[in-house]
Amino acid sequence: MGMMVVFWSPFPGQSGTTASLLAAASCMGLEYSSRMLLLGLLREEDGAVQRAFYTPEKNPSPLPDIGMDALLRLLQNRKLEASMLRDYAQPLLRERLDVLPGSAKPSAGFAGMAERWLEPLLDTARRAYDLVLLDGGSGTAPGWREELRNWADLLVVCLPQNRLLLERFFQSPESAQLGARKAMFVFGQFDPASSLTINNLQRRFRWQQPAFPVVHNTGWLDAVQHGEAIPYWFRNRKTLRQHENHRFVNQVRALAHALIDGAGMNQPLFGGKEDKL
Repeated sequence: MGMMVVFWSPFPGQSGTTASLLAAASCMGLEYSSRMLLLGLLREEDGAVQRAFYTPEKNPSPLPDIGMDALLRLLQNRKLEASMLRDYAQPLLRERLDVLPGSAKPSAGFAGMAERWLEPLLDTARRAYDLVLLDGGSGTAPGWREELRNWADLLVVCLPQNRLLLERFFQSPESAQLGARKAMFVFGQFDPASSLTINNLQRRFRWQQPAFPVVHNTGWLDAVQHGEAIPYWFRNRKTLRQHENHRFVNQVRALAHALIDGAGMNQPLFGGKEDKL
């Protein structure tokens, strides 16, 4: 049985949630042999995934017989088996990373189906893949997204480097519930020159979960706008310390390793993990 990892932020537009998820997925896909599925929920939201991995001229148009909607139809008709999932996903890195397009239904229409069918679909995905990665969106409103966070085997909470917002979060019910589950923090778009370092923030808020900074990186943000996410990682896997992308790549690599290790899937690729990088 695989593991489901949900990236989520309590604050919309503050924490670089999608950028961190895409970076971690790209890194894991290239450096580890685990089979992973980057699963979309709503097509109107997972356009960022398609844009990150496919250039405009090669971006495959989602077909009615692939993706979330096709799987939900099979599930409703009791025909879905774990071995079938890969036939309905788009292979990105062969035998390592697949992308499943989200539902074309509007959010309100999808919510009705998600209430009944999303959990069994995710269970099926966990049987088919070592790691299932989802963007859980942002905010704390109740509904199927809240259930999605509750179903996660590992919840990656994406937080801003903002003391006021962090004070609000660490006083919230969502924060209080993290002590009873497997979770980690990611501080996206991180500014290393700020006095709000990871160590200082941890002393201030006294969290127990692992925490990872991911610095702002213009090259990566440009890459995911032009379908160059995978080429970016190929180009930057062996950057020297003085290279402008070195810190970002190493921080994402540390996050990716923690995710793989937490899932018990630490099986390196490319002749072994290159620890000297």
